[in-house]
Amino acid sequence: MVGIEVHVGDAVQDAFAADERVRTVSIHEAGRWPHTGALGDSAQGRALNLPVPPGLCDRELALLMNDLVLPFTARFAPQAVVVTCGADALAGDPLTRMALSNVALWTAVESLVALAPAAVVLGGGGYNPWTLARYWTGLWARLSGREIPAALPDGARAVLAGLSCDLVDDEDVKPEWLAMLADVPRASPIRAEILALRDAALGRVAAQAA
Repeated sequence: MVGIEVHVGDAVQDAFAADERVRTVSIHEAGRWPHTGALGDSAQGRALNLPVPPGLCDRELALLMNDLVLPFTARFAPQAVVVTCGADALAGDPLTRMALSNVALWTAVESLVALAPAAVVLGGGGYNPWTLARYWTGLWARLSGREIPAALPDGARAVLAGLSCDLVDDEDVKPEWLAMLADVPRASPIRAEILALRDAALGRVAAQAA
């Protein structure tokens, strides 16, 4: 079970804590309710918790996926993977502080699904209807082999234009949320805090495997 969203997947981790068949991974924003999922919480080697600082960007997610999450998951040769895809990890969500593009999340989910012969891909939290709808629509398109157009057709634009949200002011609705499915990748630099998290987690994973 892998969760990429703002809140930690502690309920799933705890529910399967005694099950040797299950491993859980959670990339979540540090300091968020319910304030669990610390790096040191490994559930006796069956969990990998990665609490990230606010502002997680595309390159930082790719680093954590390639250096930690994918090797950790592949090591157990899973028969199936379950991925929780929280839209609250996207830039533009009014209640959270992660800053990912939907393209980065699509790529992360695809890489996880490729690790096992079976997969279950679930939705998750999200408080911006424009970013949420585009994320899950594009994810289904990518997973089912459909082409993502550079610009949305008129019917899709009309659906998005008809959305509203008390949490997002009209002037804050970005034109690209109404016109295209894929976000522009967010190429911010990788921060020292992410590198330190990566290195600390690698050390813990290596010690558990020894």
